[in-house]
Order: sequence, then C-alpha cells, then structure tokens
Amino acid sequence: MNPPHAAPGPPPSLLLVHGEERHLVDAEAHAWLEAARAQCSSDLNVEVIDAPSKLDQVRRSLTEIPFLDPVRYLMVRDAPQLTEKARRGAEPAELLATALEQRADSTAVCLVAHTKVVPTNAVLGAVRSLGGRISYQGPVRGRDLRTWLEERLRRAGLRLPRDAVEHLVTTSAGDLGVLENEVAKLAAFAGGREALSLPEVARLAGGEEQVEVWSVLDRLLAPPPGRGAAAIDTALTGGLSTQYLIATLGGQLRDLMVAQELLRERRGGASALASAMGLPPWRAERLARQATVVPGAVLERWLRALQRIDAEVKAGKTDDAAALRTFGLRAARDVAEFAAARRAGTRS
Repeated sequence: MNPPHAAPGPPPSLLLVHGEERHLVDAEAHAWLEAARAQCSSDLNVEVIDAPSKLDQVRRSLTEIPFLDPVRYLMVRDAPQLTEKARRGAEPAELLATALEQRADSTAVCLVAHTKVVPTNAVLGAVRSLGGRISYQGPVRGRDLRTWLEERLRRAGLRLPRDAVEHLVTTSAGDLGVLENEVAKLAAFAGGREALSLPEVARLAGGEEQVEVWSVLDRLLAPPPGRGAAAIDTALTGGLSTQYLIATLGGQLRDLMVAQELLRERRGGASALASAMGLPPWRAERLARQATVVPGAVLERWLRALQRIDAEVKAGKTDDAAALRTFGLRAARDVAEFAAARRAGTRS
C-alpha cells in the first residue's frame, strides 16, 4: 500500500513570476494557485484578476479580509503595469507598487507576467523590498531544451531514439507547450510501452504546419485580433490545406465551447477544466483565458461559418482560400467589437 501524498504546503506569500517562456510561467502560476486552493476552505478566498488597467479592484482585493480562512490568495495576471512600455489608459507601475506595500498581512499575492519585467520597474522593486520571491522563466533553447524534453519523456515513462527527440524539437519550433502536448499524446499511444520508434513518433507528432495552425486561434483571441486573420492568410499563402485548417479550427472552437460551459457549471477555473477535460495544466490555463474573450454565441457562429465553408467547398460553390480569409477578418472584427463594448461597459 502506497503512503498517502502529503498535502502541499502554503505557496509564497509574495511572488512575481515573469519571463518569455510562457509554458514555464504558466506552470509555476498554476502550481501557486493549486497550493493556494489546498489551503482554503472556501473558493471565496482565492481570486484571479486579469490585465487590470485600472487598479481599484486590485486595491480592494489586497486589503480584503479573508472569509473563515486565515489567508486570502490573490493572483494578478499580465498587469500592464509590468510591461516595459506603458499601455494607454493604464495606471502606472508606481501605483501598483504602493498597493502591494499597503496590502493586508492576511493577503498572499502572486503576480504573473508573460514577459520579462525590467529591473527598473517599480513593482519588481516593491516585491524585492517587501521580501517577496522573484522567479524569472527565460527562453529554453539548444541543449537546455533537449534536456527539458528528455526529462519530460523520462517522467512520462518513454524512451525515444535520438533522431525522434530531434524530430520533436524541430517540429515543435521549441515551444514547450507544444512539446508537453506531444509527450502526452505519445504516452497515451504507447499504452505502457517504454520505447517508441522514429516512424511512430513522426506519424503521431505534428510538424511545423500543425504548430502554425494551432497558433491561429491563440492569435485571434489575443490583442490585436488582426494577427489571427493575418495568420490564416500566411498559412494559406504557404500552401496549407484548407480542409486541415477548417478541421483544426473547428476542433479548437468545440473545445473552447465545452470549456465555457464547464466554467459556468463549476468553480475551480483551469484546474477544474484540466480534471474534467483530461488536459495538461498549460492547455487548461490557456482555455480558461480564452473562454473570457468572446461569448459562446460568437464561438458557435464561427463554428457554423466554418461548417458552411466546408460544405460549400465540397460542393464546388466557393473559393476555399478566399472564404477562409473572409472568415478570419470577420472573426477578428467580432473580437475587436466585443472588447470595445466591454471597455465601454466598464467605463459607464
């Protein structure tokens, strides 16, 4: 009989996680949130605030008294005050630094930035002077990338020949999130076997084409949304199969609609998605973020548009590339209009 796993200890009371390696930043942020939830008897004591241009909500949350539990946990993700170039309309970094200095002793904070915070940033200085921990996750390249992948394969119980490892590195373009997904896929295929051959890995692991396709929706749902339309145009110009693009986008949209429904039905955010959908943490975190960008009705309209394009292409009624380019432009406009309406509602 295996001994029970010890409950995770409390996370750092003040932590700044930043860096260009998005997957590692997300993994550390997810671990902090999981440790925070393990300490709380109520979800009311764990809060996540995304990209706050104005800091009123952050100030209130930093000074709020916890309900039942001794500590309240707050995560602030991608605050514009942490970027090198100030965002128009955002309050300055100095005000966020002051808010941190005035936080209640019963509030633990994790600041997350998917970029490198410059040493002169006032928030970074405040975290350091308050005795907080600063964790930088820089790019993983070259030998470090291969070491990371080999360790991830070892933990998944897989042994691959060197040329198969190189295939994964090449086709992933060094994206740790893509590599994490590919390792999970290979482990599921192996079904308990330790060794896989290069032909098996090459057949299962997507090439650069797949990486590019999977980035389309990410770019569409992140500012500026026009990058998503541009990514569709670039992929089609490069000779990507329109049927492959339609199928991949359709699958992503269906996953996102399922994620929205699950988030409405239950608490727990990304961790609940990971459990319910059987996803790795990085993928669940991404879906949780994307789920707030546009409502489900918009996603359903996009999915129906793709289905209509697919049917018309097969019937010879439309130019597939032109139809997909038009779809990308209209989807980008939807995202921009919804973001503008939300900003207007916040101001009113």
